[in-house]
Amino acid sequence: MGPKETTDNKHRHWSGHLELEEVREELNRVKSSELFTGASRLSELLDYIIEQNLLDPTRKPLAKTIAEDVYGRPPDQNGDSHNIVRVDAGRLRRRLAQYFAGPGRDDPIHIHIDPGGYVPRFELKYSADAQTEDVATDLDLHSRWKSSPIQIAVSIFVALAVGLGLGITISSTGENTTDVSEQYETSNDPTLEAERRAHLAKSPSSLQAVTLSDQARNLIFPMIERAQLELALAMFRHAIEKDESYFGGYAGASQCLAAFAIFAPDGPQRSALLKEARHLANQAEVLSPANSWTQSALSWVDLAEGDTKRAMEHADIALDLAPKDGNVLDFYAMVMLATGDFDAALAASTSDRPRTSGLGRFANKSIYGAASFHAGKYEQAIDALNAATRAGDPISAPTLIYLAAANAALGNQAEALAFEADLKQNWPTIDTITLLDRLYVNPEQVRALTDHLSTIPQR
Repeated sequence: MGPKETTDNKHRHWSGHLELEEVREELNRVKSSELFTGASRLSELLDYIIEQNLLDPTRKPLAKTIAEDVYGRPPDQNGDSHNIVRVDAGRLRRRLAQYFAGPGRDDPIHIHIDPGGYVPRFELKYSADAQTEDVATDLDLHSRWKSSPIQIAVSIFVALAVGLGLGITISSTGENTTDVSEQYETSNDPTLEAERRAHLAKSPSSLQAVTLSDQARNLIFPMIERAQLELALAMFRHAIEKDESYFGGYAGASQCLAAFAIFAPDGPQRSALLKEARHLANQAEVLSPANSWTQSALSWVDLAEGDTKRAMEHADIALDLAPKDGNVLDFYAMVMLATGDFDAALAASTSDRPRTSGLGRFANKSIYGAASFHAGKYEQAIDALNAATRAGDPISAPTLIYLAAANAALGNQAEALAFEADLKQNWPTIDTITLLDRLYVNPEQVRALTDHLSTIPQR
């Protein structure tokens, strides 16, 4: 599919002009990256969105049109096709954000698809007159993060949040459109949507703080991926700057800092991380003590400090307050997994449990796989972890560790060896066992892994 020929073969952009071939070159760079390898449906969706925009920059494709044109689905009345498009669009946005925060951060053009529609936005990274918002977030404890590529990544997500939070889609022609009722992508949580409207009534900055926090909340897992967790932390800090009275920025930042502390060796840096995590969690409690996110954050900080009793108490309160909140369920399951209550971890992370809130990016399948392993259900563990990868959930080093150990436990030595080799190839510098040893309260959990891993024959 090719665009209509124009007299200057340029594409109108809100910060200038782009050559059409420059856009296509960037599109090909993205699709050929490792992040899009094997993701043919997301690549086809991205192709369609970009090419439709190059044909007519004023066009705003609807979900039903994409379902018919890209997926070949006939028009339906129950909205199933629309939901598939919205889910894939959310996965595509996250995949693009990961690409431009990592391997593509130095690309001359960054491609965004803001929530609320299916219209691409092109960001000229080296244009002299680019209008990109500069987010120079100070991460206090770690000066090496300042003036780094992470700030560029933060600006990507700030742009995403502005599009969702203010209900504005910035098209490639520079048109601001406030009526997005047909395209608006909601969280499927009526309570959350009502809270957003209330924050908008207060001020646009207040709503932007909420949407920044919502976006960042879905980046916390897998928390062993440091760069991604740094990005989430930067976004939470920016949310606090936008609205100091919104508890979510403090709750989310405290969860990120506590995660850093859990995986950090003992020493002054870990102490400083714990101190700030506790301060921010307490601030969230002052602002909104009866909120499930606040209680979940308190629970996670308790765990990082080694107070397992209080961690479980706060986790129970959080779950009682919001038994269907996907993010609360993930942290509850992690606390239960870390403290050795595998039945509770399995009950909270099962895919059969209804989940609402956020953008639907949860870690439950991976947690369920780990809990299944420790409960001695090795086939169930493998099925859950494989389901996580098929669903497009991020693969992390612990995923491969558990797949290797579970296969070894079942005598699948060839598969176990393959997963172990993948781990060494993709995460050669990460000592996963040491990190898990810092997370789990009972050292027997780590020993269960190492015992099975030790049976894998080496090439």
